[in-house]
Amino acid sequence: MIINKHIMRTTNEKQVLQQIVNAGPISRSQISRNLSLNKVTVSDIYSELLHEGLIREVGHGVSTRNGGRKPVMALLNVDYGYVISINLLRQRFTMLACRLDGKSEDYTSVSTRNVDLTSVLDMIEEHIRQMMGDRDTRLLGLSFGLDGVIYENQILNAGLNGLKDFDLAKYFGDKFNVPVVLENLANEAAIFERDFSGEGVYENLISVTIRDQVSAGIITNGHLYRGHRGEAGVIGKCPLADRYQEQNHETVNHYVSETSVLKRIMAYQKLDRVDVNRIRRDYLGHQPELLAILDEFSYYLAKVLANISSSFAPDAILLNVPILELLPELMDDVRGYVDKLAIPRKAPLLLTKNAKEASLMGGASAIIHRVLALDDLQLTFRNERPVVLEQIES
Repeated sequence: MIINKHIMRTTNEKQVLQQIVNAGPISRSQISRNLSLNKVTVSDIYSELLHEGLIREVGHGVSTRNGGRKPVMALLNVDYGYVISINLLRQRFTMLACRLDGKSEDYTSVSTRNVDLTSVLDMIEEHIRQMMGDRDTRLLGLSFGLDGVIYENQILNAGLNGLKDFDLAKYFGDKFNVPVVLENLANEAAIFERDFSGEGVYENLISVTIRDQVSAGIITNGHLYRGHRGEAGVIGKCPLADRYQEQNHETVNHYVSETSVLKRIMAYQKLDRVDVNRIRRDYLGHQPELLAILDEFSYYLAKVLANISSSFAPDAILLNVPILELLPELMDDVRGYVDKLAIPRKAPLLLTKNAKEASLMGGASAIIHRVLALDDLQLTFRNERPVVLEQIES
């Protein structure tokens, strides 16, 4: 077999950088051992990364048992630049600046209630420039997450009006002269679980995200599975039999989406906006109308999760659901309904550790992969930010 020397060199460069990102501080000799590459090749690549400023030296490690010089240790240079991750939601957008080591900073949430799309884009640009002005280092890339179908960095379908077929990546790429990655929210959440939970924790997982739509991000053998034209995981439009009359069917979104459930809650409360405190208070006070709505939600969500578990047999199913973050007690109800179903595989059902920022941090990981030219390699980041309860969309 003939191996192109340029391809081999590029592969080696990627693997050396991956070692420094994931295992740093690390020495050249340790990289050489880990990758079974000769020391000269590793040293050449190391020197190029150091000259470019992408890595930095941070002192000396421990010498070997035979003595000799202590090895110089290297880390990814987090001052090289930063990325910004943005999520476009129904009535707000959220933003997060993130260093190249995955540490996130400066979370921002901006209401877009009754604001047209053109104005929303202007607002996003203004906030990006504000973040840029607050930093001494340079912006390296942007990521955008939204409900919809994304294929080859283009929006084929979107929950927000005006975004379908709009070249969002080019629009902001031209403005800031940086690469832009588009992804749907469920895929971003799945990337977060893969990259921020620890190396090898989840090789096969499904992250179910419930916002305006119900969708799933699928990680198989460590890689994101997109399906035909990015349509994998679009489960909200699948039919679901009615609990009481099985011959009647509605979509999963009708029964389970956050929008649908909150509309029912606001209707019985006779409110035109979501009152999170009242939802929690009514739940703890065993308000019958609320309990009935939440029982329906738990039942239908359990049906969806059981189908996913049986069909895909993942190591775990992670739930990114603000309602369950607000009322974690409902997880017992969901698990109880799943247990009653006769299915061959019942994967563990877990709440994500960071519903508020999971998709944002997954988007940050996606653009960091792109910026470092490591799209096809696993990067493992440390999740250092505290968990904050997500504000449910009103």
